Amino acid sequence: MKATTLKKAALVAGSLSFLAGSAFSQSAVSGAGGYETLTINGGGKFNVLGIRLHEPQVVSGTFDSQDGVSLTDDDVDFDTALAAGTAYLVEITGATASEGTVIEVAADAWSGNSLTGLSGITADDATDYTIRGAKTISDIFGADNSAGLQASAEADPSQASIIFIPDGAGGFQRVFFSTLNDPDFSGWLDADSFDKVADLPLNYVDGMIIQELGAGNISLVVTGMVKTTSTVLPVDQLFTYLGTAYPVGATLGNSGLEASVTPSAEADPSQADIVYLQTADASGYDRHFFSTLDDPDFQGWLNADTFDKSPDAALTSGIIIDQNGTGADFNAPIVAPPFYANL
Repeated sequence: MKATTLKKAALVAGSLSFLAGSAFSQSAVSGAGGYETLTINGGGKFNVLGIRLHEPQVVSGTFDSQDGVSLTDDDVDFDTALAAGTAYLVEITGATASEGTVIEVAADAWSGNSLTGLSGITADDATDYTIRGAKTISDIFGADNSAGLQASAEADPSQASIIFIPDGAGGFQRVFFSTLNDPDFSGWLDADSFDKVADLPLNYVDGMIIQELGAGNISLVVTGMVKTTSTVLPVDQLFTYLGTAYPVGATLGNSGLEASVTPSAEADPSQADIVYLQTADASGYDRHFFSTLDDPDFQGWLNADTFDKSPDAALTSGIIIDQNGTGADFNAPIVAPPFYANL
């Protein structure tokens, strides 16, 4: 995603282990940290992967004003609070219409009290926020590809596993790892431009699709902090890949998604938006929709193929939403499971 809110991400199976909570800079914020182990299935399968553990909060406060392309907090000197060369994510936490919005801030896009060069700002004046660094390709997969994705010794993307990152316009930026003995064409590279992209920032709501060419499965360990506030997921493509933000305990029934997806009044999945949850072996998807039919047996979250009730279906690290109901873009707020309030 390249603009204001969050976007896409999707699955692999995983488990979360918690570490001790910690406190971080500026207005110190505490939270639970830990690690999650995600499976990348090999053999050429396309794995839909999401980031559900995050960088720590480094700044929190209240914006005093915004003008569509900048946000200003008169109480914070962003030149001091933020690190040069790092991209950041602003999360709107105040109880306003924009609560849960995530705004991308490019590296060094700030001056004094203002975050600058933003796009499509939806944050209100006098709204609370937090800021955390955006994880990068190197953060997730290792600067030296410690994750173990298949690399190319010839800087040839056709020989390597590919990470597909949504570009915000319906396409993908393709990234691969090269071990060619040439400093200009080694490391993480863009598969089309061959630019170095190790520091490419990733919005945790942007989904990644990973095609792993290696025969074996890979266990990818992601570390970070647990997010406990709500998140706005922008559904802005026919098939939108969305990150689910919360590493354990999130289900269709407690997600809050039913308030924004288009339901069917006739328990007919052809009339409703469809939520795709990838299977653990990346061989397919379970499809779900929301029904408002006045029949307790066919009401609420249902499996689109079996019509079994599915409110307890666990959200994978990411989901795909098919704009099947109206075909129109919409924002889909998702909430943290209730017990996150105690983290």
